[in-house]
Amino acid sequence: MVKKSSNRDFVKILLKMPVKNIRFSGNRISLSFFNHKISDKITIKREDHVAEWSRKRKEIFIDRNFGEREKEKSFRALCIHEVIESFLVKEFKLRLDEEAHVVATQKEKEYLESAKGNWKSHELKVFWDWHKMGEH
Repeated sequence: MVKKSSNRDFVKILLKMPVKNIRFSGNRISLSFFNHKISDKITIKREDHVAEWSRKRKEIFIDRNFGEREKEKSFRALCIHEVIESFLVKEFKLRLDEEAHVVATQKEKEYLESAKGNWKSHELKVFWDWHKMGEH
């Protein structure tokens, strides 16, 4: 029970932390979060999910159909989400859905809003793509 409570407190701290120094260069994303420099390769390919990260490599995958049709801001927001989610699971062993995803989604939203993107439109697109899994 202590671990669950301490993780909840840690997630609250992470939710308040800003993402800084976001850079996209070629097929890479780099940023600073929670005093860590994070960098991953971005691979655009056919994915069942709108976006995913590798359990084995420092690489994130974005569905090519999402990247082609969406604005650059939404694409970048997805990359930020995936790189932060991957980092939190691998570095701090946070639970994917209950903890890491919550923080990553908040950082994705903050980025999109700071870039003057449309969060509601982006969120709906991601939601419907995610829930279509298995219908292909």
